[in-house]
Amino acid sequence: MIRSKHIEFTGDIQVQTMQRQSGIFIGERNSAIGWSTHGKENRVIGSISGQSNLLLNNMLILNDPDIVDTPIDDRDINLHVEQPNDHHTTNLTLESVNVNTMTHSNTISIGKGHINGIDANDKINYSIGNLFGHENQIKHNVNFVYDQDVMDGNINDQDIKITNIEHNEPM
Repeated sequence: MIRSKHIEFTGDIQVQTMQRQSGIFIGERNSAIGWSTHGKENRVIGSISGQSNLLLNNMLILNDPDIVDTPIDDRDINLHVEQPNDHHTTNLTLESVNVNTMTHSNTISIGKGHINGIDANDKINYSIGNLFGHENQIKHNVNFVYDQDVMDGNINDQDIKITNIEHNEPM
């Protein structure tokens, strides 16, 4: 027996920025199991967005004098088992999806999807972060990042990710 479902999306999805562990899931059956994100982020100036922004004659200094910086121990066990008790067909109509920026482990899933155990482990130093928009100007700035770590971004990511998805043919 096949059950048919019709999903109709009649609007817009407009996302200007997706960072780290973001997601857009559209449909009757999406699975996002075991997402994790760990990190350290230093920004002198963070994200700038809009129009006609002007950064003029700035001195940006980032001093991060750690001996051990960002030790991450991310040992996860992620299990995902889907039971084959619902056979169905999905008809999906979208008007539009617009995403300008995606970084790290982002996803857009439309319909039946399985996203298992996405990791994003990082260490980032920005003197100037993300710059979004139109006609933005960065002029005559001095940027200095001083990161004299002995150990930097030591990441232990020994995940166990088990996914069992059965795809039975419809009768």
